[in-house]
Amino acid sequence: MKINKFLLHSSNIQRDSFIWNMAGSMLFSFQSVIMLMVLTRVLELREAGIFTLAFANANLFLTVGKYGMRNFQVSDVQRQFSFWEYARSRWVTTLAMLAASVVYLLYAARKNSYELDKSLVILCMCLMQAVTSVEDVFYGLYHQHNRLDVGGKIMTLRLAATILVFGAGVMLLRDLLAALLIATVCTAALLLVFVGTTYREFVQEDDPAQWENVWLLLRICFPLFVGQFLSLYITNAPKYAIDALLTDELQACYGFIAMPVFVINLLNGFIFNPMLYQMSTFWDERRIKPFLWKTVRQIGIIAAITFVCIAGAWLLGIPVLSWLYNTDLAPYKMELLVLLLGGGFLGLSGFLTTMNTVIRRQRGLMWGYAAVALLALICSEVTVARYGLLGAAVLYVFLMATLCAIFLGLFFVGIRKHINGGCVQD
Repeated sequence: MKINKFLLHSSNIQRDSFIWNMAGSMLFSFQSVIMLMVLTRVLELREAGIFTLAFANANLFLTVGKYGMRNFQVSDVQRQFSFWEYARSRWVTTLAMLAASVVYLLYAARKNSYELDKSLVILCMCLMQAVTSVEDVFYGLYHQHNRLDVGGKIMTLRLAATILVFGAGVMLLRDLLAALLIATVCTAALLLVFVGTTYREFVQEDDPAQWENVWLLLRICFPLFVGQFLSLYITNAPKYAIDALLTDELQACYGFIAMPVFVINLLNGFIFNPMLYQMSTFWDERRIKPFLWKTVRQIGIIAAITFVCIAGAWLLGIPVLSWLYNTDLAPYKMELLVLLLGGGFLGLSGFLTTMNTVIRRQRGLMWGYAAVALLALICSEVTVARYGLLGAAVLYVFLMATLCAIFLGLFFVGIRKHINGGCVQD
């Protein structure tokens, strides 16, 4: 098949891995931006606010589906678990994701008096992200075999088609829910085709899968899941407070100015994701010096990206975002700059989470996320009720900075214990 040949062929794996990972990551990060651009030009601001909340909720429950396992899977250099054990665990977690999203939606709809259309949009968005959950375990398979290019191609093609179908659905039907339903069916069908034509190249026919290993894998990765779930809760805590206290229109405005926050994490991923397999190998071989050098360099890159993004937002952020979303965002310039500072801490916390996963300090990650999530739970509604959107932005920075401080300390403790254990090579 031509699609099979396109997905699997590469004349330069390293180059193609970088390019396709960048393309897929950009689409994944900007899919909500593009969808909102269409919505704000075709439908009302209320629908944009509903979409913003639905996307935040779906991404929160996506952490249940992914279970924080991708980086663990890629860094499983010794092949402790087979692919089908990873895959079976993903069927379990994706079903749990859907069940949890339904339970939460029933609670939130009653607590916040959601209208039926709002509830159905949130549910449909969770179904769409369940497809991403399934894709992720295959992406991990390709990455584990140093073929990040294959996963990047699949993600890029699937998301590009999904965004186009959604946009066409909104413009033709002028109905958010109908467009989401069609896009969800489209994205699931494409994943079946793309994965079905590629995964056999990387999986042995006799690759074993034992349920006892599946449950062991789920237990080992449980701290990673809790950490990732709480991470998304912490990120979305201001949005939940806005949903409870303010309007759908203000929710939309917060979503608009919060969009550039993820650019920093995205750019960091472009540079770091292709290096993850090499970093895992350094750690497995106890080559601490190159491991630490690349870690420090990446922290410097995150700081530089953050500075450039804040400077760019100061000059052009509000005019560009106002044009993108067809909404006057001039009153929110300070909130935008504060959120971008938080975006730098978000990128750093995500990187430190990955590094602590590589050195197998996932239990400490869980407790760090739990402590900051408790802070978010206590402070969110009080801060937003008193200071509005600016309070939400400052709260976001405080929570992300606290995470970074905890994870940096955890990382250095892990490195020190490893060095003291001996057998370290240059």
